[in-house]
Amino acid sequence: MQPHEDAVQTPSPVQSPPLAASSIMRSLSGSQKPRPGASSILSSPTTDPLSQSEFSLPIRTNSTGRRPQSASLFRSTILNNTPPGSPRDASPASTIRSTRSPARTMTGSIFAGTAGFKASLLDTGAADSPGDPLNLVLKSFVPHVAIHASEDVDHLVNAKGFQKGLWELLRPFGERVMGKVNVRDSNGVSRAWEDFSLRFTKFGDHSNLQMPDALDGLNGSEKQAGRAKEGLTTDVEKVVERHLSFAEEAFRGTIEPQTPTRMGLDVEATSPYYALYLRRLLSGMPLAPHESFAHPVACVMAISSRNPNPIEALHRLYTETREGEKRYPVWVDGEYLRYYILVHDEENSDISKSMALFEQMKRNFGLHCHLLRLRSSECAETDDDSIPLPRSDWMTAAEELADIEESETKEDFEDPTRHIFESDATAIRTFVREMATQSLIPTMERNISVWNDQVASKRKGISGRFMSLSKRWAFGGSSRSSGIASSSSNYDASGFYRPDSPEAIMRRLADFSFMLRDWKLAMSTYDLLRTDFQNDKAWKYHAAANEMAAFSLLIMPQNMSSKTRIETINQMLDNSFYSYLTRCNSLYGATRCIVLALELLRLRGGSGIDEAVRWGIKLLESRLMGKIGDALLKERMAICYASKSGAGSQAWGSRRRKSALWSVLGAEAWVAQEKYIQAQKCLNEARKMYSLLPGENGIQRFEVASDFLAMLNDQVKQGLQLDLLGHEDNLIDVEEETFDSDDRRTRRTSMINPLGGATAAGMETAPLQSEGDASGPSKDGFG
Repeated sequence: MQPHEDAVQTPSPVQSPPLAASSIMRSLSGSQKPRPGASSILSSPTTDPLSQSEFSLPIRTNSTGRRPQSASLFRSTILNNTPPGSPRDASPASTIRSTRSPARTMTGSIFAGTAGFKASLLDTGAADSPGDPLNLVLKSFVPHVAIHASEDVDHLVNAKGFQKGLWELLRPFGERVMGKVNVRDSNGVSRAWEDFSLRFTKFGDHSNLQMPDALDGLNGSEKQAGRAKEGLTTDVEKVVERHLSFAEEAFRGTIEPQTPTRMGLDVEATSPYYALYLRRLLSGMPLAPHESFAHPVACVMAISSRNPNPIEALHRLYTETREGEKRYPVWVDGEYLRYYILVHDEENSDISKSMALFEQMKRNFGLHCHLLRLRSSECAETDDDSIPLPRSDWMTAAEELADIEESETKEDFEDPTRHIFESDATAIRTFVREMATQSLIPTMERNISVWNDQVASKRKGISGRFMSLSKRWAFGGSSRSSGIASSSSNYDASGFYRPDSPEAIMRRLADFSFMLRDWKLAMSTYDLLRTDFQNDKAWKYHAAANEMAAFSLLIMPQNMSSKTRIETINQMLDNSFYSYLTRCNSLYGATRCIVLALELLRLRGGSGIDEAVRWGIKLLESRLMGKIGDALLKERMAICYASKSGAGSQAWGSRRRKSALWSVLGAEAWVAQEKYIQAQKCLNEARKMYSLLPGENGIQRFEVASDFLAMLNDQVKQGLQLDLLGHEDNLIDVEEETFDSDDRRTRRTSMINPLGGATAAGMETAPLQSEGDASGPSKDGFG
């Protein structure tokens, strides 16, 4: 039975509004007794500055030093905010808006045993939209391929304008493998995927290295010191804040009244800032021992046709991957695939000699080889066959932050967009597809089969269960009472499992299955590992196994009973969150776990939406996110509730009032940061939700809530007016509301300063109107 929509319980740790916090939140949620004398409410935004586009504006050098060339650094959020009907609406980003939210198309409950939920989330089309959170999940947990090139290859690529080497040139092409990619699961069933991707990394770059957890047994100041070292989430906050500030600064420039804009939050598409936050959070996945997603599945070793001793150079590159200073830590399995490529210089080398050398490579190193033919000259934008090479969507937050800071400080900063010849792009796409379909995926499938037969099957048998019990109870020893792992444990004292241990092999088996989208095998393997890691008190391993088991269970088809499912998922998420946060002090792990769980639960619809918001509230209470993440999460919870459709003409079971509440809290958070554009969108969404309620259940009868909304609206208008000083023609035209002669309500003097300061005597707010009559709610929903 669904709880009544008005019976909302708002968490106390959420940042309080400046006036009578508890009363306001009770009023917004409808739990306060209506007061007929309420006298202030938001005015209609028909003529506010957001009726113009802030995203189609010319970029100007401002006080922060941003230059026109830096506009491309913010393209991911600018294009995604382009309103429908504008000239840019035909851009690839417009596909984000064209896909309906799967939460709208799925009915019932995630915890209901209906036939509609026996299909995977991937069957709903949720993964087709680039900005959809499910798409981001699928694109984040993908095989990683390291790039290790010789000096002659670096010189060739540098001459083409790519100063970071071959890795910089190949990186964008791995984000979408050309054509359909067939993948077989553990049962031999093949399925074609059109959105398979890889993540190219630079060999030897350990900037995202996370050392084994040495804080398992620590507490107090030692834990706090370990927590302070984790700066990944801080970098994500800074990046999103730069994009938001850029939008606000662009709005302060020239206004184009003729351009329409998207009013309010968009339930059918992901906010570009929220999508950016998720993408940067997931792109910074650390190289850590407790999970193997960031470990290399393969390493590409490249030489060029200019190399005088090519075979010796390849041998040297191979040796460096095993014994050199740049090799991976000891807890990374070194038996990953080696893939050899010969880069042929189309303009300065003889193709016949390169072909002969390539045949020699195949005789010496096997069939995992490729001949990549590239032009060595730099491509200019004016060349006939030039195409722009997009910047990687999956750069880390630290990388993007460095690019933005460079654009603001360097006088000679140039547009980072690079161009390549179309022939080069075709050759690279062919190489990526051939490597993925003929070498990488078959190798992963073969490893999954071997590990499943030789390791996991033994663990699932009777002997494996008996060994697990003996480790748990530690017969003949006192390890259970002393609080440390038993002597039979494979958990190293340094805080990791060695790569050849059964636990590490099974973790790779589960991760490989997840990357190849075999959710059933991944779920069963994670479930086995959860117990082993708990017995060994390997808490970060334990947290990660619970996290990924919950994700697999949410994505795969649902065949369990509702009671079992809700108990299992909640227990997994509870264990993961507690271990990440309390035992391991991992801010990144705890944040990633809850944010992704929230999205996957939301996509399931039904009561899964209520569960999603409950976890979001828990994340807010933990105060793990900064002020940007806090505001974005409140926006997201408003959209979660807005996406829940009710039954019947009265939409019973919908969560419109709760959605409006979180929109108001989001607006308050944005106002506190002087992000008035985002605050106005949240207020518009709250206005929309309240307008959908019956007139007698609206907001107009709750005096404190009405005053608080009026205060937020005034603060937003004041902030936007200050931004537009000097542009008098574009100032907000505030219209007085009209009233019936029978509606003789007295105006009240607001005791709230719209800018948050001292009391402003004499400032009036619009009197309250009746929200609806027999024909339904009023037009704007606020009187």
